[in-house]
Amino acid sequence: MKINNIRTIYRGACTMLLMLGLLSIHSCDDDFGDINKNYEANIYEANVPGLFAGLLRSLQKEGAHYRIPVAWLYQWNQQAAMYSASGYRLDDNTTQPWQNYYKNLANSYDIEHLIAEEEDASSMTNILAMTKVVMAYKTLANTLLYGDMPYTEAGKGFFDTSAFRPTYDDQQSIMHAAIEDLTWAMDNLSTSGTQVSIGASDVLFGNDVSQWIKFTNSLRLRYAMVMVEKDASFAEPIIADALTKPLLAANENVWLDPGVTTVLNNREGFFRGNSYMRMGSTMFNAMSSTNAVDGSGIYDLRCPILFEPNEDDEWVPYPQVPDNTTPTVTGNPHVGARLTDWNSNRSNFATFNVYYVQDHTIPQFILTGSQVSFLKAEIYNRGLAGVAANPAMAQTFYEEGITASVNFWYNHAFNSIWSVNKPAAAAPTATELNDMLTHPEVAYSADAATALSQIYKQSWIAMIHQPFEAWNLQRRTNNATPNVSLPSTSLVTDFNRLTYPPSERETNRTNWTAITGGTDSEKIKIWIQP
Repeated sequence: MKINNIRTIYRGACTMLLMLGLLSIHSCDDDFGDINKNYEANIYEANVPGLFAGLLRSLQKEGAHYRIPVAWLYQWNQQAAMYSASGYRLDDNTTQPWQNYYKNLANSYDIEHLIAEEEDASSMTNILAMTKVVMAYKTLANTLLYGDMPYTEAGKGFFDTSAFRPTYDDQQSIMHAAIEDLTWAMDNLSTSGTQVSIGASDVLFGNDVSQWIKFTNSLRLRYAMVMVEKDASFAEPIIADALTKPLLAANENVWLDPGVTTVLNNREGFFRGNSYMRMGSTMFNAMSSTNAVDGSGIYDLRCPILFEPNEDDEWVPYPQVPDNTTPTVTGNPHVGARLTDWNSNRSNFATFNVYYVQDHTIPQFILTGSQVSFLKAEIYNRGLAGVAANPAMAQTFYEEGITASVNFWYNHAFNSIWSVNKPAAAAPTATELNDMLTHPEVAYSADAATALSQIYKQSWIAMIHQPFEAWNLQRRTNNATPNVSLPSTSLVTDFNRLTYPPSERETNRTNWTAITGGTDSEKIKIWIQP
């Protein structure tokens, strides 16, 4: 299986410098390969590699980026269920993603300025294109968290003091600009030997331009699909063009490898404390054809890898909509002690598998080939962007997406810390996979509307480790992913966006007031939503 890994590697004394991004890094010269051979300007040698590597490192989700899913988002997109209200305040957890984005937006402008000042700037087009790709991805991800946000005037305070309090741009124009940056990068990335290599500072793809092109084009496809319902005239030509150019194959994934970083190793902490999560009835019903507690109805091969039964070895999910007959939840099933004493701290409800929670080697996905396959299945199912509806092609990509997801989790669990319910091999047998793909709940329907629901369902399941992407799918399809109606008394209701950080009220109040009307709420829909 061919896998493309994003690796975040830093050498000794260079680590802090790369994190800060704006400091010189003369001690890292041996990491920058050809770039040091081509330029005499010490300021360029000292800053651009560090700034660029810092952009890649900033892709790591930290702090609130994990707390938000486990304390709110999994319940709202119904990939899991919450049995108690989170003890965290949402507005206390909206700052970190915002700060991460704007700090690195400023750094990206610094890279662009440094390149523009070089005498032979045309030989650094690839570096400029890669910078635009990373920031376009971060921009699109950020606007899908918050909605409208400062963009055209943002991150420029270092060069323009009038931009310290930037106005907000609307989400539609932000997405246009970011996707246009991706298209520019696609058109300008070159395998020519005249292009300067960023060397080891490209910890994303090792300066493999062909992989950058696949990544860039796959991002174009993903985000054009996010906005196609609201702006078809812009999105459909992007989709049509993306289908004619290289895309990630089903077994190719872009990810951050926690084996070379320490930040992601504390992920399990966010599943304990105030997360209050269990396997929800919506997810169980998407993986099992019956409510049989012995698990005899389970047809999804990923279910016993990602989840585990309760203390009586029964598959009893927590109701997505509990009532006064729902038992009080017991146990503390996500603690590390269970790795050596499986039966300790188990819950009376099925829950996320303790191995999934405690595993420090699961990568952080940026974009998966499985997701690309499901997007292509949707396009051929619906006949989007001038592509004729083709049920056979849609089925091929649908099954390709499922297979890639199942194969990943089998391979990972087999080679990681799983013990109880460990897969028997690194991949399912052909019979096991065929049984799943031909199960009545999974087999691609001849009815296009039913088949589209299946595509959304399987994409939603495959994104269990990408709850923000599952949320995007849920919002842009108007809740076409598996769901039950949540009452107004639900622990999470109408969770459509993150509220702006408190600092925006305090330091950018005029512009914040102009965009919010003086009242900010997570219930306000963002532009992509119907």
